[in-house]
Amino acid sequence: MKTASRQYNRSQSPSSCRAPRAIVSGFVVGVVCFFVATSNNAQEDAPVTPEATYVDTKTPLLDRDPFDLIVLDEENKGFTAEVQTLSSLKRPRLQEADRKGKLQFRFLYDDAFLYEVEWIHVAKVEFFENMLFAKAQELVVQAKSLDPAKEFVRVEGLLDEAYRYFSRLQTEYPKYPGLEAAVDEFLYQDAGSLYKAGRFAESLSVMDQLNDRNPNFKGGSLKTVMGTLVSKIVADYVKREDYRSARIVLDRLAAKFGSAQPTTIQQWRQQLDKLAGVKLTDARTALGEQKYREAIASIRQALDISPTVPGGKALELELAETYPQIIVGVTQPALSYDSGRLDNWSARRTGRLVHRTLIEFLGAGSEGGQYQFPGGLIERSPDGRTMIFRLKQFTEDDDSPLANGYDLSRRLLELANPRSLEYREAWGSLVTGVTVEDVLRVDVNLRRSHVLPQSLLRVPMSASIQQDGKEALEGTGSFRVDIQGENETRFLLKSFTPGTRLAELIEQRFEDAQSALNALRRGRIDIIDRLFPSDAARLSEQLGRDSDLVLQKYSLPTVHMLVPKSDHPFLANANFRRALVFGIDRKRILEEELLGGKEIAGCRILSGPFPAGIDQTDPLGYAYDHTLEPRVWRPRLAKLLTIIAEKELALKAELLEEAPPTLTPLLIAHPATESARIACQAIITHLGIIGIEVKVKELPPGETLDADNECDLLYTEIAIWEPVSDARRLLGARGVAQTDSPYVNQALRRLDAAENWGDVHDQLIALHHAAHNEVTVIPLWQTVDYFIYNKRVRNIDVGDPLVWLYQNVDQWRLGAQSP
Repeated sequence: MKTASRQYNRSQSPSSCRAPRAIVSGFVVGVVCFFVATSNNAQEDAPVTPEATYVDTKTPLLDRDPFDLIVLDEENKGFTAEVQTLSSLKRPRLQEADRKGKLQFRFLYDDAFLYEVEWIHVAKVEFFENMLFAKAQELVVQAKSLDPAKEFVRVEGLLDEAYRYFSRLQTEYPKYPGLEAAVDEFLYQDAGSLYKAGRFAESLSVMDQLNDRNPNFKGGSLKTVMGTLVSKIVADYVKREDYRSARIVLDRLAAKFGSAQPTTIQQWRQQLDKLAGVKLTDARTALGEQKYREAIASIRQALDISPTVPGGKALELELAETYPQIIVGVTQPALSYDSGRLDNWSARRTGRLVHRTLIEFLGAGSEGGQYQFPGGLIERSPDGRTMIFRLKQFTEDDDSPLANGYDLSRRLLELANPRSLEYREAWGSLVTGVTVEDVLRVDVNLRRSHVLPQSLLRVPMSASIQQDGKEALEGTGSFRVDIQGENETRFLLKSFTPGTRLAELIEQRFEDAQSALNALRRGRIDIIDRLFPSDAARLSEQLGRDSDLVLQKYSLPTVHMLVPKSDHPFLANANFRRALVFGIDRKRILEEELLGGKEIAGCRILSGPFPAGIDQTDPLGYAYDHTLEPRVWRPRLAKLLTIIAEKELALKAELLEEAPPTLTPLLIAHPATESARIACQAIITHLGIIGIEVKVKELPPGETLDADNECDLLYTEIAIWEPVSDARRLLGARGVAQTDSPYVNQALRRLDAAENWGDVHDQLIALHHAAHNEVTVIPLWQTVDYFIYNKRVRNIDVGDPLVWLYQNVDQWRLGAQSP
């Protein structure tokens, strides 16, 4: 269905249209005109000019305010003029009874004088609504003369314009004679053009509208035509295996026509039921042969084709109990499995599956995060300078590699040893010794008290997750990587027992979120990880109470920033980095480009590298100073700072007797996500305004670092779950955004030495200010992310809101889909 988009401006007055400046004794110089100007008081002369223009030939009729047109006879050389609406005449057809005496009128753009002319000298009067109707019909005739298969764009352009004329007629002149019949013919012509161009779904939509308007059009033959269209549309959907869309078309037409539905609808339903039955038989055969993957694929196809296929739900439940398999749709594949990666969502998501960590993060608490030790319990001494690990009695089936206190003590000492590849600086500076009291108790002596020493141990349980320089496909987690492909990764449970836990978890890659959503609705996948806020907001409006899909928000936000990565001389200058911040309209990019104009809690621009929390009461925001306002977009200041940076670099080069550096184009690398792609394109535009040329490099899917080290700036999305420990992992020597700023490094050292929450808060605020003043990174914004799942996946969101998708994966269970 086409929609009109034009708006009409009543103040519009083309400069080419002027009323006559002088009328003398009823004559215009050079043209005999039998009309005179009158006034309320007495007849008076009106201005005249022989070159006056009375008709606007430039502005399209559709864009004009209503007017009428008068044409005089040959004696007056066919004088033509646009006049104000002749409300005294019977419209839209001029009656002969009205053609008596004199016609009074005002020129369209002249309210000063009222004119009159003898009717015998008026050859024609054109009413505005008649002109609109004639133009609409003319456009339809032009479109009908063309072949849509060869000139579709031109045909649709003509019909679109005709629609706008008809739309205005329906709005302003709804009772115009013959209008409804003309619109019916127009819709029929439009549907036919779409059909000839092979656009059957659009043709059916227009035909459906025509049938709603006039079911008896063409003698009631529309039903047969729509049946033909349905057959072509469904055949195309079936060919593409989009059975859900095929069912929607069939169900919609069946509901519309009821028992009088076209025969093609029932024929296609029977074909789909037959095809579903074949897939169901394939699933039963594969199950009998214990080919579980093939059986699950076949039953998913059967239920996709026909959710009500007899025996389908029962077989799906049987397979769910025999071999529970869950498919997760993702837009970024996991190329590594490390839950400690600040900068890689996919690695964090899958790290829990393959490699368990010594300490696991559960979520934000009132004072820092909440943690658990999978091997048992952790206690603190009253003075806070001793950590006590109490190991549980492991069984033979336990997944932990820490069989006793000696294994644990070796791992803790390895992390504190500067000579070890596993060395963690923050942990090493805190620990003075480790002792094993008995086989199930380990004491760790600390040099000073620390508010959350366990937060420093979010590291893999085993010594390394690398094998021969490659990612280990089997570790300390419950799952191992079975197949790792470009578009699919399969994780198998190490010790699967039917009826207890998942057997297999598959991550399937999609090009975009919409493709994944289509697969979720069709039952081809069970979960989608990481929906962007604007996508989630639109989806939330579509989901009803009875929907089988559940949309959930992750509990912690993600921080987006640009990180300097090269030795570009300008990026080493603080004033230039400030210019970048002032030169990017971050608020507009976030609110208009990324959020689509929707206000979403937790999404906001930032003044530093730490999350601000969902709101000011969020305990996660303990590292963020809300009194430090983000820099706003000031392009003139940004340009000035760029000039200052150039002068500073030139002066420095002069002192060193070197050539001054030139501002070469900056290269920004970004992950292959839609949000990063949109943001970087907007950044290019904004920085271009102040004369900074920027180029972009999209990283391969799943990658978040530039392996070629080509980029000057890296667009990265950071998960800061525990600022007291993640600050060094972000800004420290081995951090994602490592810096040599003495102010930032001093703040990090003071943070390491903080022994209570008051000191921690003060030092993090000082670090926030140092990073802000030094522009260590270019902070952009923080966002909240979502996931959506089918209710057949149970226990996915038990307890507190999830931090990452597989947080409760050991509790997941699988049921059957609803029809």
